[in-house]
Amino acid sequence: MPEAAPTPRAALANATTSTSNTPSGKESQYSYFADTSRGPPITAPSHSWFTSPARSHASGQGKELPLHLIQLILEYLDDAADLARVTRTSRLFYYMTLPRLYEEVTLRTYAELRYVNGRPTGYGSGSPFAMGLNTLVSRNFADYVQTFRVIGEWREHDVDDYSKGRVPDNSMVLQVAMRAAMDKMKNLKNFAWELNTKPLHTVYEGLMQKSSLTSLVLRFPSRRIPRPTTVIPPLPNLTTLICYDIDPLASPDNISLLLLTSKKLENLKLHFNPRMRETGEESVQLNAYFGRCIAAGYSIALKRIALYNLYCRNQDEGFERATNPSTIEEVTIINSMGSSDPMTVFLDNTWRLNPNQPIPKNLKMLRSDTVEPEQVTMLTKFQGLERFYIVSKPMCSKATSTAQTPTSPSSNTTPNMHTNGSISTPRPTTEGECKSVAGDYLAAIQSNHRTMRHLLLSDHWMLSDDALFKVCQTLPHLEQLGFACSVPPMESMRQMISHTPNLWAIRMLIPPGSLFQARMDAMDIEMHQFALATEMWRPQYRKLKYVGMGNKAFKLGDVIWPKGNGNARAQENAQNGSPFGGRGTSMIELRNGPMRRLEQVDPNSLSWIEIWGMDSMEFEAKFP
Repeated sequence: MPEAAPTPRAALANATTSTSNTPSGKESQYSYFADTSRGPPITAPSHSWFTSPARSHASGQGKELPLHLIQLILEYLDDAADLARVTRTSRLFYYMTLPRLYEEVTLRTYAELRYVNGRPTGYGSGSPFAMGLNTLVSRNFADYVQTFRVIGEWREHDVDDYSKGRVPDNSMVLQVAMRAAMDKMKNLKNFAWELNTKPLHTVYEGLMQKSSLTSLVLRFPSRRIPRPTTVIPPLPNLTTLICYDIDPLASPDNISLLLLTSKKLENLKLHFNPRMRETGEESVQLNAYFGRCIAAGYSIALKRIALYNLYCRNQDEGFERATNPSTIEEVTIINSMGSSDPMTVFLDNTWRLNPNQPIPKNLKMLRSDTVEPEQVTMLTKFQGLERFYIVSKPMCSKATSTAQTPTSPSSNTTPNMHTNGSISTPRPTTEGECKSVAGDYLAAIQSNHRTMRHLLLSDHWMLSDDALFKVCQTLPHLEQLGFACSVPPMESMRQMISHTPNLWAIRMLIPPGSLFQARMDAMDIEMHQFALATEMWRPQYRKLKYVGMGNKAFKLGDVIWPKGNGNARAQENAQNGSPFGGRGTSMIELRNGPMRRLEQVDPNSLSWIEIWGMDSMEFEAKFP
């Protein structure tokens, strides 16, 4: 974490004088600089003229740049390195940007030494992780911290001490240093422990004293060695809880009391280590997490719930009563309760065959990687779904844990390995089953969920032109659409687009490794761009901004009109509805006519668009 330059004593005295009557923390800083509507604009103090760019006149006779304008400019800085450099620019900028510089603090540690220019990071002192923690403990910057995150691979020494009944010294020192830093964070709102070693009771006691804490992220250890376990104490103002890499045999902490006492909890994400599902190990018991809530008759009023890699038996213990179905708005189920793998089908069927599953009547978003008749039945029992994403699984993939990449949990493309070393490949769905299941899903969506705005279908459902037209006709509020089909005729495409005036992102899905994908890859990229550019200049596509074709994506820009008399003629014909803008269909005539400006973009850069970003089995320790 970058440290600010030392502040001159005179400047510090002036700063103390000018802010002594205001509360501490970022809110007071922002309200102080932003509250200018009650009087004349606040200008930069005269003592900062010779060290601040706020002054605009060298003679000192003109007006100075108001502080609220400087504050607005600084709000566009979001990179920590940029904020650190601006903080060192002048005394004025030091006071104005220091709260933002330490608003979000992330300390990262690595399993191995990292070298820069042939020298280890932290050469001449300690590691960046240790020095950042030292800064928070020894300096007065912790008051500004609102988000604190520790992440990476902590190198535990003397791990054998666990088997002898005590915590290794370096892990215990880490807990003490973390507690010392957290005790100074008076405005802490978000805390994330994403180290490969778990927090101890010392850290949880510090969190319990933070009444402002609303978000907690916990990564549990994946190594199955004896460790002390803790019943996480109540955090009454908690609204978001994310726990990942949960392995019942790796001594995870008990979250049942936390779930019972967090009455404001709205977002819950549980990621189980995929080890249990891959090996068919029945060690997860949901009663260990929700037992206190069930026993107390308390239903958690969640708005968003996400489950990853859940492999356990439904023993009719009342799990459906642990959450309040009337408050749930978003549900994500990845690699859980599916029946495509014969190794897990027996336990998964205990969920499918349970007739007591409640229906979330107010559900707005559903994201899943499985297609089941039971899900179709659920879709027919309520109305108003706005976002529906069917995650297309990569070939032989599983949503995995974060042991290898703690900073960004990812989905490996390795096959399912069982205890005997054999590889289990789920049975492929036949074409007839695809048509039947796809028809049932589309019928339920078109009849009950005409409010749909985002729709991502399976890449195995090859929709006909009529089916696609019917989807667009019955779902007029669509903004993003992902589907698989053969390339439709352009006239049909225009008719479909005309029924969805708000559509701005289209993604045509192509199954990886298919013959269609091979043919598309064999074509030159310029051919794809030319075909799209000569078609999507038309008024029907004016709101369309992004188009995806398989593993390719394009950003649409302005229309390029031909020069001279052809410009007016083409625009007139386009307004009159002429299908070719008054030109022929030969290659030369198409090149000379109006075209849409296209730019090829990396599909990974479009993760902010849901039909791309949601189509992933990767786990992220945050809610979108």
